[in-house]
Amino acid sequence: MFPGPGRGTIKGTGYLCSCKACSNKVLNAYEFERHANCKTKHPNNHIYFENGKTIYAVVQELKNTPQEMLFNAIETVTGSAINQKNFLSWKASYEAATRELQRIYGKEEVTLPS
Repeated sequence: MFPGPGRGTIKGTGYLCSCKACSNKVLNAYEFERHANCKTKHPNNHIYFENGKTIYAVVQELKNTPQEMLFNAIETVTGSAINQKNFLSWKASYEAATRELQRIYGKEEVTLPS
């Protein structure tokens, strides 16, 4: 969400805008930033969680988190409540993809590109 006039909620891969003009429309990062009267080439540096951290800062913190600690770290780093149903669905999908990579490459531990 933006610290200024634009407020929204992360919804899927976009941002659910809470203003009356949008009628709860989901916008991508660039659209959401423009809609809040801010124009940069790095919207994730200007979209904030409730704890004041930008999306970019959160990603930077999480990218060095060991895989086995990632899911616990997400909630801590964002400082925001997580929709548990969606989070568990995403986590299961991530873990299934990791197992498939391990099966394909025959490795105990698969390092995913950052």
